[in-house]
Parts: sequence; C-alpha cells; structure tokens
Amino acid sequence: MSTTGVCITIVLAIAAFAGNWWWTDKSRHEFIRRVGDRVKAPDILINHSKVFAKPEIIQVTPNIYCAFGYGLANSIMLEGDDGIVVVDVMESYQVGQTVFKAFRQITKKPVKAIIYTHNHADHTYGAKAFIEDPANPPEIWAHQSMLQELQTWFYAMPILMSRSIRQFGVLTPDHINSGIGSKLKLDRNDNQLALVFPNKLFIGQERDITIAGMNLKLVHIPGETSDQIGVWIADQKVFLSADDVYEAFPNLYAIRGTPSRSLLDWASSLDKIIDLAPEHLVPGHTRPLRGADAIADMLTCYRDAIQFVHDQTVRLMNKGYHPDEIAHMIKLPAHLANHPYLLEFYGTIEWSSKGVFNSYLGWFNGDPVDLSPFTPDELAEHIVHMGGGVDNMILKAKGALHNNEYRWALVLSSYILRIDSNFREAKDIKAACLMALGNQQISANGRNYFHTTAMETLGDVDVRPGPQSVAAFINNAPLRTVFDALRVHFDAEACLKVNITIAWDFSKPTSHVSMKIRNAVVILRDRPAKTHDMLVTVVESVWRELLVNRFTKAASMSKDKFRVVGELSGLKKVMKCFDFN
Repeated sequence: MSTTGVCITIVLAIAAFAGNWWWTDKSRHEFIRRVGDRVKAPDILINHSKVFAKPEIIQVTPNIYCAFGYGLANSIMLEGDDGIVVVDVMESYQVGQTVFKAFRQITKKPVKAIIYTHNHADHTYGAKAFIEDPANPPEIWAHQSMLQELQTWFYAMPILMSRSIRQFGVLTPDHINSGIGSKLKLDRNDNQLALVFPNKLFIGQERDITIAGMNLKLVHIPGETSDQIGVWIADQKVFLSADDVYEAFPNLYAIRGTPSRSLLDWASSLDKIIDLAPEHLVPGHTRPLRGADAIADMLTCYRDAIQFVHDQTVRLMNKGYHPDEIAHMIKLPAHLANHPYLLEFYGTIEWSSKGVFNSYLGWFNGDPVDLSPFTPDELAEHIVHMGGGVDNMILKAKGALHNNEYRWALVLSSYILRIDSNFREAKDIKAACLMALGNQQISANGRNYFHTTAMETLGDVDVRPGPQSVAAFINNAPLRTVFDALRVHFDAEACLKVNITIAWDFSKPTSHVSMKIRNAVVILRDRPAKTHDMLVTVVESVWRELLVNRFTKAASMSKDKFRVVGELSGLKKVMKCFDFN
C-alpha cells in the first residue's frame, strides 16, 4: 500500500472510531445537538432580536399608530374624522385579533377601510379580525395585480407553505428571530383562513382616495412583489413603505421560493420614496423612522446596495462566470456592507445574485454539463460507486464531520440517503451538519431553513400544509380560484385517457363553470358549457365540503347532495383524477 493509502486508512479509522463514540450515545438528538453546538450562533444575530424586544403600539403622529412586534409584520392604523383605516392586517386571525384589541384601546371609531400593501400572508391573512360586520365589510384596497399574485400562491401552496415554514423557523425550538420580525405566528393546521379578497382595486402608478376625512395617495412601489403599494399621507409627510425597506439586507431572492424580483424596479421604487422627502417612514417590518435627512440617507444607501448587486452580477455574468462563482465574488463596498440596515439578517448577497442571474438567463447556467444532467438519484449512484460504496462513503462522511467539514459531510450523507433513504447514520450526519451550518448563519432565514430541514431529516416535524389549512383555503377562496387550483392537481399519468366536458351549475350564489378535460389538461371557463357530457347541479357550500373530503368517501357524493345528468360513478372517477396528496 502506498504512503498516501496508509494515511487515508489511518484517517478513516480515526474518523470511524470517533463516529462510533457518537453513534453509541443513547440519544440521537443529543448527538445532533453536540455537533451543532460546536458552532455558536453569531452574537450579531442574537443581538438583532433586541429590535423586536416586545410588542408595542408606536405613535408615529397624533393620528397614525404602528402595531409593532406582535407578529412578523406591522399593522398600521390611521385615525380619521369618523373612522379608521388599517394598513396590513397581520398573518393570522389570532394575531390580528390581538392587534385590533390594542387599536381599540386608542379609538372605537369604525373600520372604514383596509389597505393591503401586497399579497404576502403576513400582511393579509388576519383580515377577518378587523372586520366587525362581515355582512357589511369595509373597502379593501389593493393593486389590481394582487389578484394574479394570490392565484400564483394558491397554485403552489403546498410547496410554498412548506418552504415558508422552513424559512421562518415556525417549528424550530432554537428559533432566534426571523430577521425582519420576532417570529411568523402561522400554524400549518390553522383552520381559519382570515384573508378577505380586496373589493377595491386600482391600476397604474397612483390612486388618490379620501377615507374618514383623510387624503391618501396609494403609490405602486414594486419590490418584494410586483403588486406592492405604499401609502403617502402628504399633509403629514408620512410614507408607509411596505416591504421595500426594513432593518436588514433585503430579500432580493427568498429561499422559500419566489419568482425573480426585479432589482431595478425595486431601486426605482425607493427613488420614488426619496423624491417625496418623507419626514416619517413606517415600514411593513421593523421600527418606524423619523427625520427627513436620516430617512433620505438610509433609503439612498438601501437603493444603492440593491442596484450594486444587480449591476455587478450582470457585469460578471457577461464575463461568463457561473452563478455560484458570482455569488462568492460580489462584496458590497464597506460603507454599504457595514450599514445597520444592510446587515444580512434576512436576505443575502449570495442568494440575491443568483436571483439576478436567473432573471436574465433562466435556469441554465451555460455549462453544458448541466444541459442534460443526471437526476439527483443517478448522480448519487455514480458518486457512491466511485467512493467505494455506501460503507466506505459513510466513513468518509464521518471523517468530514469529525474535521468540522460540514458542507462536505452534508453532501456525502445526502448522496448516501439517495441510495438508502433509511440509513440511520447518514441521517444523523446530515442532521448534525444542517444544525452546525444553521448555527453559522447571520441570516435568520438561512439558520431557520437549515435547522428545520435537520428536524425533517430526523422525522421530528412535518412542514406540509395540514388538512385543516387546505380545507380553510377551499372553504374561503373565491370559487374560480378553487377551480384554478384544481388544474395543477390533475394527475396526468393516472388519467391520461380521460376526455370529458362537465358543466357545473352552482346555486347559493348562482354561478357557472365549464370544465373540459382534454389530453390531461383541464380547461376552465366562467360560463355555462354550450355542449357537455355531464351536467352537475349543486349548492356551492356542498361542493366545497365535498372537495374538502377529496371525493373519496362514499357518503361524500350521495345523490341527495348532487343532481347529475349523467352517471354519478363517472363523476366520481373524474374527481379522483385530482391529487391532493
């Protein structure tokens, strides 16, 4: 055996011995914790929690109040002559109730309007808590593009909710903060979808409205989302800036999963705010600011950092660099990198630059190796074979872990689990690496995602939307939104040969939907079908109930609940083509 071979054998033997010492520990979680605790959470992230020390109502001006620290986002109350306007309504009915009770300690004036700055759940899902008379709801304002944004969310709700739970650390016991708030108080089994769809929409860049004697200007300021709006109260020089700025580096790309965000639009939106020269700035997260000069300086640095990431990514992209290379090459200038509003507690430059690359060039990074790549399972088989098989790979993974090479040990253990998903030692190594890598993160998002995935690897948590959450969506979303969501749940493999047109006639209230299934594609129209193979007449609430039950229980589709022109058994067969698992 060569000298190199002897050295490798000795290293592996030491690693195996060290590994066996851990594997015999009575508690796997004790082992995971011990490895994770080799790396302590950065003090800077821990100290950042002081920003969200306690819930409080902050009085911005004599009639503007910000509910801060109650949940992930802020809710803002504008008190007018004979009523109030609530801007953003928290992430859940329960949190919304708490905030509204606090507002009610200030005034009992009725809610005249609600304004959604954008579609994100932490700004919209508590709406019902602020509506005192559901039969007579207030005006609910939003940009028209919000409807499409909400539909996109509902299409991908299972995966987006799962990844959001990871990003915000909803289930992690070692949660420190969420970067822009204390914690997202959202339950995957929440049965109360308190979102109420907007009933007042505007198109374009601005809209002047007068509510409760207050003159408000709604300003389109795309940033985190394309539907985002701010509110300008000119007579008080107050701007409500939504999520265009907060006390952390912005989420120019969110690891929970988002379409590419336009950094140039975001910078332009900040220019709009700077030009207004506000004396008070109330973000959708973190604390309000006051002082025209201080606000202008902060906004200028914020928008310059965003444009810097965009411009330098494109410069390096044009030189032919790989997105992973670019992500490690871009560094903010010192005066921006050290700015208190640009520390990477939330978004990171690494993730942001990859988002920019994708916005210009899409998924293909230019390397033909990735043009027709192996699937992850195929690649794992080759890597494990090259590494001498699973038994040898696990020794290498243990050695990497022993040497604190967490990223490499994570890669190796992940390959092993592709080959054998039940390999306990590989799961333990992977979870330990994820905990350690999470502890290295300044970004709360990164920490939370690593830690939650570690818990999933051990089987301790389930981040998928619970049945109650799905039921809440089905029971509360507009009917057409529910049907649109059905399209992306159609099981093409199981029902490739199904070709049928179903006319749905609903009552209480009256509406019509035509559903045509053709070549494993579901085509929908908001009108009675001119020709159809089957006619279904049903009360809307009954239909929602049956959909919740996924049409699999015999009692769910009894003839007393439906009037079907055609075979009921045929309808049952069609509806089983929609997969909610």
